[in-house]
Amino acid sequence: MQQTINSVNYLLRDKLLSLVSFLSKATKEFDTISEEIDSSNLKMAMMTMAVDCKQYAKEISKELDPVLFTNSTYSDQVWEQIEESLVEEAILARGSEVAVFCNNAEMFFNKIYEDVLKEFFPYENLKNLITYQLFSIRCAFMKMRLLNTIRFSQ
Repeated sequence: MQQTINSVNYLLRDKLLSLVSFLSKATKEFDTISEEIDSSNLKMAMMTMAVDCKQYAKEISKELDPVLFTNSTYSDQVWEQIEESLVEEAILARGSEVAVFCNNAEMFFNKIYEDVLKEFFPYENLKNLITYQLFSIRCAFMKMRLLNTIRFSQ
């Protein structure tokens, strides 16, 4: 299957490459953020998200030619946008920076995944895999927002 996916649809392949690059960058970012969190449950949720992103990138890249993974400029730009919007939207309320980060990061995750899923998929299993990843990421963000909310209510 690996030989055919690289030749089927260049647009799909490029979007998958961008998604893998984004997930790789997200792994590092969630690890970094988790180090700054004082709540053990929220910290664990962030670390789990980092592990999940790494796994998702491996699952997708397994279907693609590894030689193609050279440019991470796109994912760097996306994370810069997330960080900029965090600074702009963060309120002085306790825990708001985590809530704003989750909202903005989830928005970018949704955009990138949905952009990939709009393309024609010749392989149903790959489309199902990516759809599952998107649903899992949405659940992870719900969990992080919930944990962030309850850490100050105790």
